[in-house]
Amino acid sequence: MLRAVLIDLGETLVHLDRPWEDVFGANLASLHSCLKEQGLNSDFERFANVFVSVFERASATADFYKIEIPMQDIISQALRKLKFKVLGEEMMQRAITEFYTPELDAWQPFPDTLSTLGALRDHGFEMGLVSNAKSDWAVHSILEKNGLDRYFRVVVTSAEMGIRKPRVEIFERALGMLGAKSAESAFLGDSLNADVIGARIVGMRSIHVRRRPPVNNLAHADATVSSLSEALKQVMEWSAAPLDPVSARSSL
Repeated sequence: MLRAVLIDLGETLVHLDRPWEDVFGANLASLHSCLKEQGLNSDFERFANVFVSVFERASATADFYKIEIPMQDIISQALRKLKFKVLGEEMMQRAITEFYTPELDAWQPFPDTLSTLGALRDHGFEMGLVSNAKSDWAVHSILEKNGLDRYFRVVVTSAEMGIRKPRVEIFERALGMLGAKSAESAFLGDSLNADVIGARIVGMRSIHVRRRPPVNNLAHADATVSSLSEALKQVMEWSAAPLDPVSARSSL
């Protein structure tokens, strides 16, 4: 029987209400304004060019090595290139908060997010969230802002662990914190290469919540759905039936 459900955050439970380019531009403007108050002597165009270069290089490195480079490291490296002072812990947290404030406002739950999470909780499933993100603080803030934090007993982020999905350690950390075995668990996520591969390697059932056509997919999920409501139905079907051997689910 299934007893635990782990879920991804971005584009699985929540989505951006406007294009990413607009959101990221607002993030940059907010951070630049904050740093100017602290004495940054750089116009926005120069600041944006340096920050984007550092951000893109960090994202490419993180994706290739499956590690996480947190936002504070990205901000620090950009400021070094701009020959700006080192930020203390309090000021760094303020800079991270200012950077993410426009993005936090942009993340909105899908129409069936709350009803799906409520149904899973009401059926007694242990629930955990596993997210690739450059800021652990931002993930928790998105959950709290949208009223999603109350559904999850465990929240594990790549920023906290320093590694990214599909590394199995991040899945194993969440399962261990829930006290659940992989054979008793299912994972819901929108990414084949991050969510499905990692879940299947560790021995979990995988549900691909397909929000867009897959690109360069390396794995096939145990089930593919187009909404969280459909994912809920699949979880309930699996919960009512005996599970297949772990070895059958671990094959990619």
